[in-house]
Amino acid sequence: MIKTLLTKFPYFDTFKDSDIDWIVSISRFLEYRTGEILIQEGQKINTIDILLEGALSIRVSPTENVADTQEIDCVSPGEIVEPLSFVDNRPPSSTFMALATSKVLSLPRHLLFKKLEQDTEFAAHFYQILSILLSKQLRRLSDFLAKNKVIPGEALRKVLFVFAILDDSDIDWMISQGVKTVNPGTVLIEEGKPVDALYILLDGKLGIFVATQHDEVGQKEIAKSVKGEIIGEMSFVETTTASATVKAAEPSVLLALPQHNLSEKLKQDTGFTARFYRAIAVVLVDRIRDRLFRRGFGKLAYQLDQILAEDIEVEDELNLDTLDNTALASARFDWMIKRLNRQS
Repeated sequence: MIKTLLTKFPYFDTFKDSDIDWIVSISRFLEYRTGEILIQEGQKINTIDILLEGALSIRVSPTENVADTQEIDCVSPGEIVEPLSFVDNRPPSSTFMALATSKVLSLPRHLLFKKLEQDTEFAAHFYQILSILLSKQLRRLSDFLAKNKVIPGEALRKVLFVFAILDDSDIDWMISQGVKTVNPGTVLIEEGKPVDALYILLDGKLGIFVATQHDEVGQKEIAKSVKGEIIGEMSFVETTTASATVKAAEPSVLLALPQHNLSEKLKQDTGFTARFYRAIAVVLVDRIRDRLFRRGFGKLAYQLDQILAEDIEVEDELNLDTLDNTALASARFDWMIKRLNRQS
């Protein structure tokens, strides 16, 4: 019954029968009553859940009081509950509450992580699902903030960690797709239209604009994109039109990955697919958490994260993997730019 239900959800219909069987075999079936809390903001979790029936409210606290929350989004059947914590292994930034009697499939994280490490094809499908869900969640969060007159104005954060996830052959392929040099004012992506390519900004600065509500011609700048950013990833993973216009704010150099070429690469190279979608998921999680925190939400999760970080520092147990990955990412990014400079 659960297997049949899972395969009817569009996010899971691409998995092999054996993968669905594995998911069901390691999972627990749980039921929550209306108003019951599944996940509490700031409290670490050891599972990742799939909503089978019902509906969940995603709630955040602006006052650091778990009793004082407001709804920012909902989870529908077939969606993964709280993917952020799974991707970055940090405490949840939101509380999840059942809006109706809800049934979930609960998977132990450690078993899922092991499966993702051992089965590249499974990892490719799973991280693609996460990327699509996170992209849609980020769009809905942006809409919520805009409706509440909270417009993001900070620069988008660098995504060097993407280069720690990709390997050298991935970067070689990306370099082979070519470089695009643009002048100030050049429009790379236009709101409401299909996106031709996914871009990585190598040098320069881009402006992110959205149309104003009262003037279809007018645009408002909501963010800056700086060296090391990925642009157009949301439209790519969701196969949809652009939600904003991207223009060069100054002379800029970009690595351009045409959507058709990228799609073909993802079809042919399962390893690249798994790494690519995992990297995109990391980027999207970082942006969601950043937007929540900068607007006063998710503070409980942030404070717990800081406490855990302080404990590590006191015990002199720095995360060498994180340091190594950051250094590797920076080295790969610099190496890519040098190679492109030699080719130009």
